[in-house]
Amino acid sequence: MSLICIPAAALILDTLLPFFLSQAVGGLTTQNQGLVFQNIIITAIVATVGVGLNLLGFQTLIRHESNVRFELARDTFMRLIGKDLNFFANEKIGSLTSRYIDFLRSHIGLQDLLIIRTLGFVISVCTGLIIIACQSLLLAIILAVLLTAIVIQVKLSINYRKPYRFARKELIAESNGKVADTLTNNLIVKTFAGEKTELLNLDKINSEFRIAYIKDYKRMSFEGSARLFVMSITQIVAISVCAALVNNGQMSIPIAVFMLIYLQRIASQLFTLGEMLNGYDQVLLEAGPMSDMLAKEIIVKDKPGALILHDITPTIIFKNTSYCYSDNNDDVIKQINLSISAGERIGLVGPSGAGKTTITHLLLRFADVNGGAILIDGHDIRDVTQESLRRSIAYVPQEPMLFHRTLRENINYGKPDATDQEVRLAARQANALEFIDKLPNGLDTIVGERGIKLSGGQRQRVAIARAILKNAPILILDEATSALDSESEKLIQDALWDLMDNRTSIVIAHRLSTIAKLDRIIVLDNGKIIEQGTHNELLSKNGKYSNLWSHQSGGFMKE
Repeated sequence: MSLICIPAAALILDTLLPFFLSQAVGGLTTQNQGLVFQNIIITAIVATVGVGLNLLGFQTLIRHESNVRFELARDTFMRLIGKDLNFFANEKIGSLTSRYIDFLRSHIGLQDLLIIRTLGFVISVCTGLIIIACQSLLLAIILAVLLTAIVIQVKLSINYRKPYRFARKELIAESNGKVADTLTNNLIVKTFAGEKTELLNLDKINSEFRIAYIKDYKRMSFEGSARLFVMSITQIVAISVCAALVNNGQMSIPIAVFMLIYLQRIASQLFTLGEMLNGYDQVLLEAGPMSDMLAKEIIVKDKPGALILHDITPTIIFKNTSYCYSDNNDDVIKQINLSISAGERIGLVGPSGAGKTTITHLLLRFADVNGGAILIDGHDIRDVTQESLRRSIAYVPQEPMLFHRTLRENINYGKPDATDQEVRLAARQANALEFIDKLPNGLDTIVGERGIKLSGGQRQRVAIARAILKNAPILILDEATSALDSESEKLIQDALWDLMDNRTSIVIAHRLSTIAKLDRIIVLDNGKIIEQGTHNELLSKNGKYSNLWSHQSGGFMKE
């Protein structure tokens, strides 16, 4: 509807309305009052229809654009959040956010340019040129040549300015990313007194932006002034031609009046022609970076018809499993064979870089194995949906990650429909309720960006409460007690043992005392399993584990 109404309104108001007004003025010269009244009535009707179509078109466009933006924002977000973990490791979140906003804005801007400005402009100009050509082919040619010359000049200008425009866009994204990175790590900035260093880094980017900005807009201002001069000369020439034609009886006064009104309107439109064409280049420039990102193939994706896991028997098998990073040919996991029974509690130990966290990431399918397979309940995890796989696993990472939301929202993230009683129970089991109830707003306390308002131990306990409430059959604890002090660790270990009860559990720990009572301990080194057994069995072997145990100092492993 808007595609028809808005251009039609532009045609009526920019071309037909001036035409009938000129006919009314022409009636005054012949003293034909009937003709004047008739054309005034027609003009009023035309104006009313034009305004009505304009209102209807914009009302329809507003509804359409709101729906498009909703769907586009939703689809873009889902495609962006569905990217591999490796994608986010290589991108600055601030830059991604900036490009996401630009992408949404560019699509709405493109519709506005096409429907509101371009179609109405083209139709109005073509209709006006036809009317003028019927009276004076010379004037029509003058206007057509002017329009063509401006289009060519603007296109050449866009090509000339494109490097500066692209540089400005990239520098804005880089600046946003730098600011977001600095503000996120404000604690490090302050503790290292790095404010001046960060300011200098930002100044360097902003200086480059300033240079590109000046070069771009200097050229644009010069070209705008040149277009204004050309259009002024064209108006003078056109009016002079009209006067000569009227004087020679080759043009009627009504058409001359139409020419004067129409020229004024077309002049303002021609002046914004450069802005309109630049607008297309701008929206494409804004949409480009995010379009390229969305077009990149997702490496980890569900197979067509992938199985949905539910009510599984939580057995885990690593079968000749190997993995290497995309930028490195050396395997970080080397043909691991490991079978974990349902309900078995497994500990993973070994020096940093041995592959402990990589194994858990492969189990969560943040990346796909390069060789062999990983099976859960007899199903290759590559044959099941990622969503159902991850819903079957509760994961507490090494670094507790919290949203800038309330404690309640952070704890019930894995079970949004949890009751307040269930949330409090999970918090109590994680030894978090004690400090939560002391807060003025309790569970409704906003924890700040990444949980900055909480201590490290408090953040970890909230993350553990989140895993408890999720109640998944498989549990992964990646240094889950590393951020706790000795007192908090002692209080929470009982809760963790209860949590691991009847769940297949994989526990990564440098502090070996936290895993000594597990059913089995797997010792990794250089991506391979070199030992496995109970704590006492491994000590009796006098191997790697025994050596690690003997070198513990204060409960931590020396590396």
